[in-house]
Amino acid sequence: MPHTCENCGEIFETLTKLRLHDCPVEQEAAEQKRREREWEEFDAWIRKLEHEEATAVKRKASDELVNALERAVDGDNEAVLQVLAQYERHLSEEWENYEDGHYWGFHDVFFGPVVDGLETAVSTEGWPLLLDVLEAYWPENSFEFERYPEHDPSDREETDDYDQFPHISHVLTTVAGKQMVRTRRTDGVAAIPAGALDYQLRFHRHPGDESPWIDSMSYGWGIEHPEHPVRENIEMLVRGQYDLWASTAIEHAFHANQHATASLLEDVFEEEIIADPGLLFRPIGAIEHGYYPDTSGHWGWETLYPEFTETGFDWDTDVQERLRTVVEECGFAAQLSDDWALADLLL
Repeated sequence: MPHTCENCGEIFETLTKLRLHDCPVEQEAAEQKRREREWEEFDAWIRKLEHEEATAVKRKASDELVNALERAVDGDNEAVLQVLAQYERHLSEEWENYEDGHYWGFHDVFFGPVVDGLETAVSTEGWPLLLDVLEAYWPENSFEFERYPEHDPSDREETDDYDQFPHISHVLTTVAGKQMVRTRRTDGVAAIPAGALDYQLRFHRHPGDESPWIDSMSYGWGIEHPEHPVRENIEMLVRGQYDLWASTAIEHAFHANQHATASLLEDVFEEEIIADPGLLFRPIGAIEHGYYPDTSGHWGWETLYPEFTETGFDWDTDVQERLRTVVEECGFAAQLSDDWALADLLL
């Protein structure tokens, strides 16, 4: 009497052969369990390291920082300045002792709480306080926009040194960016201080690939500002091969003013200065899929800009047609299906 394996379906003449055969389904299931067990062990190891790092950081953090932070979160605006000074001091010391120190551990433990403390103060004191803080921790880097068109397309974009940026820049670009969004949505673009846009722009040359580099891309919320040439600057960044920074700045800009941002894209493609068209079209696809712009983990987009997830992006029909025309005229549509939609631009 033949015997059939219930897992793989193979038929055997005897029960012994059935029991002794190497069932590929059972082997795959066992391999899957082994992989899951290894991943669980690895995840537990990472959590252990993170816990140990956080514990070491909390032990090393000064009472001045911890106490001031508690007062700042409770609404003591004077304590905020002490928090920033102490946090900068700690990070500077850890940077000097980078190999044996806890530089990124301090980032992980205090990034969110320091953002909360500064935002609490900004919620009552507004832009005057925040601008004073930005000025106190202004980056030391410099750049010449007029040289960007001379950039060789085959070369990487130029960046500046870490030491030219204060260590708490990740906090400041986050809070400044969020405040720009609130201001634009409540009071209009003209109410955003030009100094805040100047500050965010400097970080397109930051050498890191996380905050503050990412959060400074919120610069796009200033598009059509009456005193700061956001559109012209983004175009110049594209010329200088800062396409990735410009792409996310454009994504932010679409949320701020889709008509002006569509005009910006039309201009840069008409100039034929685009090295990677897909990179600049990606924001359109991301918006269609309901993704917020890339930022650090301390933005709280659902609270800052809730209607985007509640109702989706309200494209103007004319803007959609203009964007489709740009995609088609530059030849990028050849990479898409015949019935492509804007969502397909997120390749």
